Amino acid sequence: MKNNSYSLTSLFKNDSYKKLWGIGLIQAFMRWMELTALGIFVFQITESAFWVAMVGFSHILPLFLFGSLLGLFSEKYQRKKIIFISYFVLSIINSLLFLLAIFELLELWHILFGTFLSGIIWAEDFPVRMGLISDEINESFLSKAVGLDLTTSNICRIIGPFVAGIYMSSIGIEALYISGVIFMLVGAQIAYKLKETNNSNENTNDNFGSYFSNIFEGIKYIRSSKIIFPALIITVIMNVFAFSYRNMVPVIGAESLLITPFLVGVLLSFEGIGATIASFVISLKLSIQLSNRFYFFGCILFLIMIFLFGMNDKFLLAMIFILLAGMSMASFGITQKLIIISNSDKAHRGRVLGVLAASIGTAPLGAILLGFTASIYNANIALVIFSILGLLLCFLVIINYPMFLSTEKSFKR
Repeated sequence: MKNNSYSLTSLFKNDSYKKLWGIGLIQAFMRWMELTALGIFVFQITESAFWVAMVGFSHILPLFLFGSLLGLFSEKYQRKKIIFISYFVLSIINSLLFLLAIFELLELWHILFGTFLSGIIWAEDFPVRMGLISDEINESFLSKAVGLDLTTSNICRIIGPFVAGIYMSSIGIEALYISGVIFMLVGAQIAYKLKETNNSNENTNDNFGSYFSNIFEGIKYIRSSKIIFPALIITVIMNVFAFSYRNMVPVIGAESLLITPFLVGVLLSFEGIGATIASFVISLKLSIQLSNRFYFFGCILFLIMIFLFGMNDKFLLAMIFILLAGMSMASFGITQKLIIISNSDKAHRGRVLGVLAASIGTAPLGAILLGFTASIYNANIALVIFSILGLLLCFLVIINYPMFLSTEKSFKR
């Protein structure tokens, strides 16, 4: 434990990592608070599970649309400037949404558009901020750096929904948007003070046509890896069939569990509690050789918990299932980035992380399908159907790529 404490202390002695960690803290807190608050608010004004799902859709869509391009841009342009500009622009957007809310002019399309723009911040986080972290941190500390980053995100997964529940129970949606103004300005200021070495990749070109050829070259690189490729396939499966469940929690809370908006926030906070506990333990103890197994079995446990959550109508049991789902999500989250970073060379890493973002960006398809299925049956049945499909597809991937579960050290090209 002393060595673990020492390594965490060493991380925070790195000024660049400390700033990047702070930016990640801001991004994660705003994301979890925003998704919970807007899910509650949209269900209150529409009483539609479909439109609640569309909140998640609009937030994740930028990952699919721009993930690969942002990965390429992160190899060509100064990444601190990308962070600064995007955070500053989003602070202006939040200011406009706050004014619309204050004057009671806020409409559903305003909310979805604002959520789409905030999703761009999340999309850039993978190739831009995580790319900077992988460059700044010695490889021997990388698992702890990624683990600490995810632990921070999971703490925000507790606090964000809890604060959102308070906002929506006592103040209103205005509180969310003014918080967005403040936090985005702070993030922009931190990014402005970042120091970054030149990360220009001589293997990429600047003309428009070359962007797509560079992206396709990165995809070819991924396809040749028997570790990265199945990991990304499983990422797509989880984002289509598993992680959109969160959009249904406000609906299940109101219709099946019969709880208040505040308790919806409390329920979602339990996901964060589980994820925080697991990510802290895993980040201290995980060896890279075992990361593939933690990744796969984390996915399986998560899907089982979502199945049980969909079958349940008791609040206390729901908290247990969400807690365990959070723990398994932490296993998935830490090892996902470790697998990608440790199995890709620096020349391709930005593009590979960009494709990872695009893979995560397939979640809008899941959000639409889940919302549509919930509108035909109900939110509980929709989760049961999706979790079963997710389990079957994950096992199908491992049947085709059994070497993915090998404990032999991955070969880093």
